[in-house]
Amino acid sequence: FHKMGNKTSSLETQLQVKAGRKALLDKTGLSSDTLLYLEKLYIKGANMKSGSNLYGEYSYDPEHTKWTIAGFSSYMEVHPQIASAMFKMMDDDGDGVLDFDEFAKGYGFITKGDVKERLNLLFKIFDLDNSETLDKAETKLMIRTVLTSFHDAAQSAEGPGGVGIAAQAKIMKAKKAGSKMNPDKVKKQFEKEVEKALKAIFKVCDKNKDGAIDRQEFLQCLEPVSAKDPTPKCPEIVKILALFEGGSLRQWNALGKFIEVNGAKPSAEDYQSEENRANATEGIEAFDTEENSRSRSPTMSPGCNQQ
Repeated sequence: FHKMGNKTSSLETQLQVKAGRKALLDKTGLSSDTLLYLEKLYIKGANMKSGSNLYGEYSYDPEHTKWTIAGFSSYMEVHPQIASAMFKMMDDDGDGVLDFDEFAKGYGFITKGDVKERLNLLFKIFDLDNSETLDKAETKLMIRTVLTSFHDAAQSAEGPGGVGIAAQAKIMKAKKAGSKMNPDKVKKQFEKEVEKALKAIFKVCDKNKDGAIDRQEFLQCLEPVSAKDPTPKCPEIVKILALFEGGSLRQWNALGKFIEVNGAKPSAEDYQSEENRANATEGIEAFDTEENSRSRSPTMSPGCNQQ
């Protein structure tokens, strides 16, 4: 693999690196320390000479780099299904190898990006048949898996997780609240929240009523209600996406590990008609918490709100 650029003098290289770093920091929102860490990580994974200039001309043997879809999962210690979706998001030119610019920008989008980036990644993970659409069963599986994996991760956490204070508080709040609940009641509440979010998503996105939504339709969930009302059309999906705020790859890996243990295939019940699903969840009571239910997020664990 060869990244094109011009040969430069030592001073020119320093200026090139400085400008390149600034541009990436502005694009990604990453810290300087994180970007320096990513540079070292990339160079090591590509088996390049230490201190190589990643902002100009560089080259490496594609047979010995980890920056392919085959090597990305093991090298970054990311679950294969999650890694595959991440790689596809990062690989802008679709050549099957990440250059450093693609890697750094992609890492920034995944860990620091806005809700649109997180929604795109979830879409890729749960487009199980690679049809570039999500049917209702796949969407239902996505919602249930995200909520349940976060709940399970919170319950097994020995201490705060994530890299930000907000993420740490979120996990520990979920752990405390969920530990007081009956598991059967937790499961029933999750299904109620899944049905609610599913209906909201398809009401907003599936305008032609064909029972499937493509990526652009899915992103309509984030559109404002109107020019005067900035509230997202589908607040349910925004609250789900908030579970990944302020963290690193840890939250995504929790999702991947849950998929590995529990699978990622819609059940026969997920393909039932809406009428049957409505009857199945009729009469389920909401959690009794000290929090006002209107402020509670789709319940990754009761009492864990997204403010």
